[in-house]
Parts: sequence; C-alpha cells; structure tokens
Amino acid sequence: MQLPTSLLLLATGLATLASAQNDTRVTGKLGDARQVRNNPVIGEVWQAKFNGPVVFGTVTAVAHSVGVNYTIDVTGLDAARGPYKYHVHARAVPESGNCTDTGGHLDSYLRGDTPPCDSTAPQTCEIGDLSGKFGLEKGPVINKFFNDPYSALNIINLGYIGDRGIVFHEGSSARIACATLKKVA
Repeated sequence: MQLPTSLLLLATGLATLASAQNDTRVTGKLGDARQVRNNPVIGEVWQAKFNGPVVFGTVTAVAHSVGVNYTIDVTGLDAARGPYKYHVHARAVPESGNCTDTGGHLDSYLRGDTPPCDSTAPQTCEIGDLSGKFGLEKGPVINKFFNDPYSALNIINLGYIGDRGIVFHEGSSARIACATLKKVA
C-alpha cells in the first residue's frame, strides 16, 4: 500500500523535528569553529617546555596546511590523580609561574565549557579544549600526536594559539603544570 504524499510529507517532517530535538550539540555564540587553512608558514614550530616540579617535557605545535599538528611528550603525571585534561588557555604563563593567571580556556567562538565538549563534533568545542576533542590521559607519561584543524598559528585567526599557556589539570580540575607556547623555528 502506498501512502498519500501529504502523509509522507507529514511523517518526514515529524522525523526531522524529532531528530532536531535529540541534537544536544552546543555551539558558540559566534557559531562553530572554522578549519584553519591559512597558516603563514607551514612547518613553523612552537613549543611549550615543562621543567617540573611535577610535569617535565614538551607540547609542540607545528603549522600544518589544515590547522596545527600537536605532539605531547610529557612525564610526571601521577596516574592516581588523573585522568588529566590539557588545554590551550587564553593568556601566557606570567613570570610568577602562576597557572591560574593564564585565564580560562581559549574560547574564541564563545561556547563555554558547559556542557562538556562532544568529541564527535569538535567544531563545537572551545578551541583550547584539546583533551575534550582528543581524549583525557591517565599518565604517568603522555606521548601523543594529533591534528587540530581549528587551531591556528596565524595571528589573524580566532584559533590563534601562539604565546598562550598550555595547562595540565588533574582529575579534580586543579591546574598542576603550565608553560607558554613560544616560537622556536
């Protein structure tokens, strides 16, 4: 039996409405993040160096044709205090070394961190919420590589990460280590 066209249209409309109501995706006040395709020098390297007392190692950011390639190579994370979050924060680490003074996560599209980032829709996450997009880490060692297409090393982009703090948070969300991304090559 074939349904009349009007019933088919009504059923399709109801299915679309139900689907839209189940979509809990949260986006920023300025919309979803846009992929970065205009980094000025592909291969340009920025690095945050962690020299203790808790975390040792580096977070390296390399300009790519789309976004930024990150390599996290750190040690010293007590597995009992994880899982660990890692973010790009809005400001550089001050001379005092106070990680609180790095401000909040880099949130160029004004999304906020509630509800938490949905890794299946990374364009809707805060730019700086790297662990939300690419996964929490248990420690004691993190050796991880990923590409974030929404991070930028072109200062004119909303996702610009240069000269900003990289912060590690333990499971309680306390900031335990921070360093500033600085241009090295």
